[in-house]
Amino acid sequence: MVKIEEVIENSTAAKAGLNSNDKIITINGQKINDYIDYLYQISEPVIELEIETEDGLRKEIELQRMPGEELGIEFKEIVFDGLKQCKNNCIFCFVKQQPQKMRNSLNQMDDDYRFSFLQGSFVTLTNLDKKEITRIIEKNLSPLNISVHTTNPELRVEMMKNPKAAEINRLLKLFQKNNIQFHTQIVLCPGYNDQKELDRTLKELLEFYPQLLSIGIVPVGLTKYREGLAELRTMTEKEMKDSLKQISYWQQQAKNKFGENLIYAADEFYLSTDTEIPAVEEYNEFPQLENGIGLTALINEEIKAVKFPESLKREKKIAVITSVLGKKALNKLSERLKSTAKLKSDFLVVENEFFGKTVTVTGLLTARDLKAKIKQIRADKYDNIFIPEVVLNDQMKFLDDVKKEEFLEELSEYRIEFVSDINQFMEVINNG
Repeated sequence: MVKIEEVIENSTAAKAGLNSNDKIITINGQKINDYIDYLYQISEPVIELEIETEDGLRKEIELQRMPGEELGIEFKEIVFDGLKQCKNNCIFCFVKQQPQKMRNSLNQMDDDYRFSFLQGSFVTLTNLDKKEITRIIEKNLSPLNISVHTTNPELRVEMMKNPKAAEINRLLKLFQKNNIQFHTQIVLCPGYNDQKELDRTLKELLEFYPQLLSIGIVPVGLTKYREGLAELRTMTEKEMKDSLKQISYWQQQAKNKFGENLIYAADEFYLSTDTEIPAVEEYNEFPQLENGIGLTALINEEIKAVKFPESLKREKKIAVITSVLGKKALNKLSERLKSTAKLKSDFLVVENEFFGKTVTVTGLLTARDLKAKIKQIRADKYDNIFIPEVVLNDQMKFLDDVKKEEFLEELSEYRIEFVSDINQFMEVINNG
């Protein structure tokens, strides 16, 4: 049975008498194991539900709705029969590089194809059985997001410590044959899947076009919590530059062959090597923005579109809290702010003491490190202290499980603003 979290007011379900905390036993006589089953079963104009009410009464309800009309039932989770756990032991696994007392979701070693289809998370396909593969094909669960890392079967097994990792090419060919589209990801690890192996992987992945929608390449991220894990290091600046040259070559090959680029390097490659960020048009509507790919280009585009005042009505001093690479990503913003009279802006870098100084992106800054930096500042020094909202999740929690409200309460003497984009940032500057 699946518990209903909420019934939207005045919806079809509400009018039929369904309530939160009711449990769905079947829909159209079928048990539902996840949100995919639910969507398929409610696609009919007439829906028969067998439910158990909060007080234990079982009853059947028939619902009728117009095409496109929302049924009005919401669930707490999108899988109802348990999350499929990861069966790999990847040498670069970020979950295993974390300390205790992190947000609960960060310790989840999930590898569930349903999350890949419904929410865009990347999966390795190593825990799929025949029934699940058949379901993906029959229900056309497309596009999927697949962590490939390498198309060399032996190397993939070595990197993921799972014999089933060798099946990647067979599965991709099967998906291609059945017109299942997919985005792919490569976590680039020096000495493993870079250089000649990267050439091989990109060449072989491009053969899956047009079912292949994109290839995202990110440098391996390592924290200081690697005791007992495989020996691995971060990429040097030279290795990143060399990788960018390879990626640029294959981007051009894709353009020549297909008329469009499919390959995208993470912003870290460009920022760490002081290489110019590609134009926003090169990202083709940003298919891998959640992977940290193209965010800087998008910020630069927002900066172009925002009207910066020539002068403020009164003197104002602000601080922008960011990371090592974040400061580089905000370089154009810093330059634009200098042109506004009566505005003094400082971009303050927070080094990541929590995870280790090799972690340089803003999204992995913790409440602990941010608080330590802010407490070094005199409370009346700035009119506003800005923090990018990317450090928080949807539940307004930092990575180290601190709530936003707790953070602000501890720093109540400071005027702290969390902002999600340049427009919101300028709104605070202009109007407070």
